[in-house]
Amino acid sequence: MKLHAGHYITAVMAIFILIMIQFMVRAYHNQESLVAEDYYAKELRYQEQIDKLHNAAALSEEVRFQVLPGHLLLEFPTAVAGSIITGELYLMRPNDADGDRRIALRADPTGRFTMDTGGMRRGAYSVHLEWQAGGVSYLTEDRIHLD
Repeated sequence: MKLHAGHYITAVMAIFILIMIQFMVRAYHNQESLVAEDYYAKELRYQEQIDKLHNAAALSEEVRFQVLPGHLLLEFPTAVAGSIITGELYLMRPNDADGDRRIALRADPTGRFTMDTGGMRRGAYSVHLEWQAGGVSYLTEDRIHLD
């Protein structure tokens, strides 16, 4: 049997179709989640976030995040340690939205907050901390890695 140009064209088209089918199957099974479900509403409040970031930058110290075995320790700046510190800690896993955590926080009088990380998945997290002290709102963002 002698092969001619028609056979080669058919073979190339069949291979191309198989590659495209494989691509579509992989794309279907790779479900990407949005960073935030309400991203449009958050975008409208973006100036508030910028103001909170500026408030945090104006402090002489930053919030320190220490990853300890089984715990995450937050140490707030000494300038606000005497006041009541409340807020929300949002730990976001960039590669898995099921691993995200939102924790309401209230620091102790020394300006520390400790949370248990025992049930959390190991890996990288983006930290988004919105907190209030002395009637002023702050925003601190960082990255941590739980071992």
